[in-house]
Amino acid sequence: MTPIEAIKHWYVSLDDELQSDIAYMFVSLTLGDCQFSPAAAVRRLLQWFDLRSAGTEYEDALAAVVFRASFEYMFADRFTAAGWTFPEQLFKDVIREAAEGKEASKFATRAFRLLRNLPDRKTKWREAGENWNALVNSVLNDDALKQWTTSNSWRATSGRRRTENTRKYCESADSE
Repeated sequence: MTPIEAIKHWYVSLDDELQSDIAYMFVSLTLGDCQFSPAAAVRRLLQWFDLRSAGTEYEDALAAVVFRASFEYMFADRFTAAGWTFPEQLFKDVIREAAEGKEASKFATRAFRLLRNLPDRKTKWREAGENWNALVNSVLNDDALKQWTTSNSWRATSGRRRTENTRKYCESADSE
């Protein structure tokens, strides 16, 4: 299994809500594709995984580094209880401001739902974080990625075919 395939395997094992959160943030902020809805972002991220795993071993490993860095920058604080202090306070502030009739009222219903579901979300993120950390420690750390790239350098001979497949994929994605 390639590093990107390992990430994809971890990703699809997650709860739909977490998949949506991750995909929306990664696709909009890392890939710069802001026009996607959360559901479309999930499909776009799955396409990105497939595209990256169709490249050379170096493209695959570098894509794993990009995903790892982006994911940890955006979400690592959700793996601990302390990381939820700010969102919890933000949701409470939005609800309080809505009760006072301020601009936040249009967000209050969503904030209330998020606050109500916070214990469940914390649990899901903590479990996702444990599994993510195990994945990083086993196959996504820098040493493991370098070792995987080196041991799979034989695949470089098929790189031209894989690059051609990547080009065809990009052309088909552009025509959609």
